[in-house]
Amino acid sequence: MMLSAACLALCLAAAAAEPSPESPSATAASTESVTVSLTAVGDIRLDGPVGEILAKGGISAPFSGLGDSLRADILLGNLECPLTKRGTKQPKTWTFRAPPKNLAALKAAGFNILTIANNHVLDYGPDGIFDTLAELRRSSIPFIGGGKDLEEAQKLEILEVHGLRVGFLGFTSTFPEEAWARRDRPGVAYSELSRVKAAIEAARPRCDMLAVVFHGGTELAPEPNDIQKEFAHLAIDSGADIIIGHHPHVVQPLEIYKGKPIIYSLGNFLFVSPNPATRPTIAARTQVSAKGVEGIEFLPFDTNWGRPVPASDEQRGSIAATLDRYGALTAEPAKYRLAPR
Repeated sequence: MMLSAACLALCLAAAAAEPSPESPSATAASTESVTVSLTAVGDIRLDGPVGEILAKGGISAPFSGLGDSLRADILLGNLECPLTKRGTKQPKTWTFRAPPKNLAALKAAGFNILTIANNHVLDYGPDGIFDTLAELRRSSIPFIGGGKDLEEAQKLEILEVHGLRVGFLGFTSTFPEEAWARRDRPGVAYSELSRVKAAIEAARPRCDMLAVVFHGGTELAPEPNDIQKEFAHLAIDSGADIIIGHHPHVVQPLEIYKGKPIIYSLGNFLFVSPNPATRPTIAARTQVSAKGVEGIEFLPFDTNWGRPVPASDEQRGSIAATLDRYGALTAEPAKYRLAPR
């Protein structure tokens, strides 16, 4: 049957109005129902006691007590040591340095993005951070929060999973100015607020959801300080969907700000501290979508001298009370909860 000219025109108009599979509207529609798992852990130091465990037991030894707890589409951690055999030890109280080969343990465990925005990645100067960057690239592990220059340190890293673009930015407030990345100098992405705001606003249109990672706060403090709060609130106001924090070495409360979660401190993970208060820690198993954070299940662990294991009942109770100090778990128990045993 021949189509009339009017009918043909209507069909062509309808076809033109329908988005093609490559168009932004079609892409958005195709990811509306996609949910991706993102698990985040705290501080990781691959030398010291953890380095000894790796040397004696192999790359899987530190994770032997975790089962499949870390299994996720995206596994994020804070690499708090340079991976190098070179460099000049900086004049600090505590300096860390791990053999580059130890990164294989994180690769084998499933880590597929790391932040290096912290106060130890430059413990052995420019040589140390350049070697670290080279090893991360060689191992094909994306990184945020530091780099060969300011542009790389502040770059947005996007991991696309099942079509969902999950973006990551990393910042720290813990280093002196000498360690801040510049246009012609390696270093970390310092959390100067106007720069943070601009970076987040530029990143927001490029991803479906955006996680901002922050290394800052007061060591061993049970509460976030004013710098942490100001950073987190500004980051969410600028477009972040979740704030993931560490540096205090202890778990700090969860805050829900304008409907979005702020994890002020996950605590240690593969990091041995002499203070027993640092042993309880959490992994944040987060479900994310194009709508943002769908929910977080907090997995409580004991760092156990470099071999994390499930937390004791006493530790679980302490972690739950800490996370709920601002009432976040109580207010939305279906969305934010401690994982069952």
